Amino acid sequence: MALKNLISLSCVVAFAFGCSTRPEHPPIGNESNQSTKVEQVAYSTLSTLPASAPTSVYAYGNSELQTISYWQAKAEASHNGQVANKAIIFIHGGCWLNAYDLSHGKGFYTSLANEGIDTFAVEYRRSGDEGGGWPGSLEDVKSGVSHSLFELSKLGPKEVYIIGHSAGGHLALLASQNTASIPDNITIKSVIGLAAITDIAQYARGENSCQTATTAFMGDTPDNIPYDYKKATPQLSRIPFPVILMQGNEDNIVPTRHSIDDNAQTISIPNGGHFDWLHPQTDSYKALIKVVTAND
Repeated sequence: MALKNLISLSCVVAFAFGCSTRPEHPPIGNESNQSTKVEQVAYSTLSTLPASAPTSVYAYGNSELQTISYWQAKAEASHNGQVANKAIIFIHGGCWLNAYDLSHGKGFYTSLANEGIDTFAVEYRRSGDEGGGWPGSLEDVKSGVSHSLFELSKLGPKEVYIIGHSAGGHLALLASQNTASIPDNITIKSVIGLAAITDIAQYARGENSCQTATTAFMGDTPDNIPYDYKKATPQLSRIPFPVILMQGNEDNIVPTRHSIDDNAQTISIPNGGHFDWLHPQTDSYKALIKVVTAND
């Protein structure tokens, strides 16, 4: 047990510092110039972003972790009127570990709401939580997405994007293979993986801090439980919606090969880092907004 705790702690420390050899950008606060471009964002920078409290929090299960936080779109925001009916259901990452909850993305959710996009962030039980890990985390995400769609249907017709980052991207892709009944006034426009882990068996054989946390999530190695790893590998051809895999080509936590699949559109961001998606001053974030606000 002590060894397991030590391994988990080492994963947390390494992940928190971004596993990066690039210099860390200075903290960005409320007074920051939002026109200034940044890249290779460090995880520690995310907590310095301007953030508001969620508008509402919904429960979708009995655990205190089975919740959805909703950031209501700012009515005055506009991209030429293209975001009035847009919404995002977001699954956060963090190596599937309970050391990382949805709070590290609060600046991101706030920014999306400021763009005029209703944002639902799903919390779920993770490795280290009772009922978390495989397959409990996936079951939570499925339920969280379903409940988010129900709450969204109360807001009127919506075009919805199911988006996940890193390990959350892995779970978002899996959950979208078996999306339950969708309310009549809801249209799923796309499922988007941001630095999503798409080959979990291959990922488990890696050596960075997040890769070595994979066996804790799955319960064993790919060699010992190959069938479980097969079930935990997203089959993008089974997702009944357009799939987009967005990847920074300087991501040092999830290799770029995870963004290549014949059943998905790949969007690559030059110099993009792993956490850039969650920072509103990056090209990665701006590319995501462009996808979501596109006038189809």
